[in-house]
Amino acid sequence: MINKNTKISKILSLNEKAIDVIASINKNFRKLKNPILRKIFAPRVTVKDAAKIGSCTINNILEKLETIGFEVEYEEEDVSKNIIKTKLINMKKRKIVKLDVRPILESGVDPYQAIMSSLKELNNDESLLLINSFEPVPLLNKLKKLAYEYEVERPEPQLVYTYLTKTENVIAEQDGSLTKANSELNFEEALLKFKGKMLEVDVRPLEMPMPMVTILEEIEKIEKNGALYVHHKRLPQYLLPELEDRGYIYVNKEIDENNIKFIIYKK
Repeated sequence: MINKNTKISKILSLNEKAIDVIASINKNFRKLKNPILRKIFAPRVTVKDAAKIGSCTINNILEKLETIGFEVEYEEEDVSKNIIKTKLINMKKRKIVKLDVRPILESGVDPYQAIMSSLKELNNDESLLLINSFEPVPLLNKLKKLAYEYEVERPEPQLVYTYLTKTENVIAEQDGSLTKANSELNFEEALLKFKGKMLEVDVRPLEMPMPMVTILEEIEKIEKNGALYVHHKRLPQYLLPELEDRGYIYVNKEIDENNIKFIIYKK
């Protein structure tokens, strides 16, 4: 039985035909046909998330999957639409700061830092309007944990407006470094402990999304009591929660602006 909370990765593992079925629903889902992008996004996106990305309903996706043999649990009609619409109107009444991330993505650069910088500079009476061709669900899930509020509007096909506002309880984003407070080791101690037992990979020359893909592939090769030593250009914001979800600990050390080192090991 699959439902709105089922991960796309699980669906694909049960039936490979689901790739073509889901891709037929919306242009944005065609990314699943790319094995690299599929490996990144499928484990992190649920049917509910996919419906947001694809500008369709949860039941649209479930109906398609039912045709290829899946047993599905349909969703009842969403009764919160009027509340959501009211919140969106309120956000749009605020002063709007626009950030079009499409040119950033097209240049092969992760727009995360640009988004976080804009949010940091946001005044309490302002909303940040992110302009994109799809809903950035993984990013929004992260921002929700940091206590930002958001609403999404689709003014036309392949155009998504995401309005973001601060709340009184916004949590300051951490730099991603692990210290003895939440890890057994600091960077130097990890370097000493895993000396001679580390795989090594340099992802600095790679273009997105290959750094993340490469690291996720390499951690699967870590032997018992071993580690992975990574040369990276920047703090990989989307990778860090993925490592934690998979049971890995990481420590890092910034060498200079475009050179940061990571040691990743199993809990």
